[in-house]
Amino acid sequence: MDDVWHMNIPVKMSLFVWCLLRNRLPSKDNLLRRNILHANDLDCVTGCGAWEITNHLFLDCDLSYSLWLLVWNWIGISVVTLCQIRDHFIQVSFMAGMSRGTHSFFKVIWFACVWVIWKEHNNHIFKNMVSTPLVLIERVKLLSFLWLKAKHASFYYCYHDWWRHLLPCMDVHW
Repeated sequence: MDDVWHMNIPVKMSLFVWCLLRNRLPSKDNLLRRNILHANDLDCVTGCGAWEITNHLFLDCDLSYSLWLLVWNWIGISVVTLCQIRDHFIQVSFMAGMSRGTHSFFKVIWFACVWVIWKEHNNHIFKNMVSTPLVLIERVKLLSFLWLKAKHASFYYCYHDWWRHLLPCMDVHW
């Protein structure tokens, strides 16, 4: 689990993911545990009716689940969605049959996706703003591209290539 200190993303994102995988983010269930919220305030901010626990927020909520489906479609792979955030991270981080260098790209995309979900969660709460999964996938694509472009001198692809032809940018050829 300490494989979150990734050279291709900002340190702030590594710290965020480190907290996420240890269930230390200020989600409603954690705020309840710290006596900041009451039990009747646990409803998910998206209005889906479920309690806002970390796994729900990042994996099971209609919004996050829809985003993950769009991510898998963009990548061009099928996965079995796991119900625990740590298992999900490991599954994405070590895609079977992919080269070790490709694992790094998958992690960057995973980090971008959970960051976009968290930012959307906060936009719901603090700005009363709601985005569609299609808007969120565009944010994931742009954020992952910008992180890779900033940290990889050998990443010479343009955003259009990243957006439309992801696997060749990751040096994956089927």
